[in-house]
Amino acid sequence: MTRGNLHFICRRDIFWHTPTTLRIIRATAPRQEHSNTNMTTYHARFTEGPVGRHVLSMAGTSALGLLAVFLVDILTLMYVSMLDDQSLLAAVGLGKTLMFINSAFSSGLVIGAGALLSERIGRHASRALSRLTSHMLIMALVLAGMIVLLEALFAQSLARWFGGDLAVYQNARLYLWTVVPSSILIAATQMCVQMLRAQGQVKRALVVLLTGAGTLAVADPLFIFGFDMGLEGAAVSCLVSATAALILGLVWVKRHIGMSMQIHVRLLALHTGRTLRVALPAMLGNLAMPVGITYLMVVMAGVGTSALAGMAVVDRILQFGYCVFFALPGALVPVIAQNLGAGRDDRVKAIVVFTRRCVVLYGMALWLCLALAGPWIADHFHLVDAGRALFMAFCQVGAGLWIVFGLDFVAQSMFLTMNRAWWVPVFGWVRGTLGTLPFVYVGVRFFGGSGAVIGMWTGNALVALAAIVTASVVSRRFFARREQALHQH
Repeated sequence: MTRGNLHFICRRDIFWHTPTTLRIIRATAPRQEHSNTNMTTYHARFTEGPVGRHVLSMAGTSALGLLAVFLVDILTLMYVSMLDDQSLLAAVGLGKTLMFINSAFSSGLVIGAGALLSERIGRHASRALSRLTSHMLIMALVLAGMIVLLEALFAQSLARWFGGDLAVYQNARLYLWTVVPSSILIAATQMCVQMLRAQGQVKRALVVLLTGAGTLAVADPLFIFGFDMGLEGAAVSCLVSATAALILGLVWVKRHIGMSMQIHVRLLALHTGRTLRVALPAMLGNLAMPVGITYLMVVMAGVGTSALAGMAVVDRILQFGYCVFFALPGALVPVIAQNLGAGRDDRVKAIVVFTRRCVVLYGMALWLCLALAGPWIADHFHLVDAGRALFMAFCQVGAGLWIVFGLDFVAQSMFLTMNRAWWVPVFGWVRGTLGTLPFVYVGVRFFGGSGAVIGMWTGNALVALAAIVTASVVSRRFFARREQALHQH
């Protein structure tokens, strides 16, 4: 028996029965789930072994999954652009925007579900776990389906609101009606991936994502050009790739975690309420991001085409260079939650410290690379005037600020797992409004396009610093309460 298991056995009953302990344990204690079903013990992989290995494995595989998605999105745009019709590109952009709205909600639900499932596995509370996974999949399907229904009802209005011509919508109606519903399958796939991560099946979770990305990369040219389907071929390939990834995800979830074919309405309502305690704040936090970005793009459009070109290159660098940062909440939440469920506070503290160090080291290394290679990259993309100035400002200053943003992602993971999930939308909306609007206005007024971008990141960094400090205070109080409850018992 390992030291981790002994530690868990010694502390499990204390944390289970003390009334002042973790709210997340009280919230997920299976009071209404007792049955005669035999308990199946699932191995809590993240509670044993070096914490650094788990963090690097989860963050690395999550980043690879995001990177694959970014790559195939670019490939799809490239293939559609070869059809030589700007209205088709506009249709793809509209479809991606509608799918982003769905993803903003679905990813919040997925993180909340992953936290709940990880915590249960951590404290070896495996009763009715197969029902929980089934109910989580139902949540994902229902939520994504409701959003798709609303998007279908207001599709024309949304097309005009996002700047699209009504003629674009009419010409691309079949594409939209095919690709947007596929976001329902994608939401279910994301849920499968996060459930596999929660159980420690990191490689299988990555394979599910790569299956979808690889299928799309192969199907796009086949349907668009091989079958001469044009834009509709891009929609069909998206549907095919989503289906392939979902099938594999369902098979592995059923095999390695379990999945019940029965729906229990009372348990479904109970599981939904518990999941939404973390998921709803995460959703609202995701919706805050487009606010500041939209204002920035409006301001940048007034600066000129060159500045927009520079911003486009910066976006590509952010997608590929900083995908590790974007992956942190989804990667860290299962690791932290599983150890909290097992009562391994020492490991949780070590996880936070190790991740913060990795963020700083990675951010510093990438900042140095961009500072040295910035002029060459600008020449490669033929950036001139305002666009070049903007890109060089990012390489020399902005990349340093992104270290703070990486630490902010760690803070979000702490909020989501330490009963302070509502801090995520609070700081998210402050960042998107007070941390963006005045800073962009002042920056563009005095320094042009580069000033607008650096201004936004400066304001965002100040809010991020406040979030990081708050997360540190929250964690100290959180662990102090748990330690006090242990001594009182």
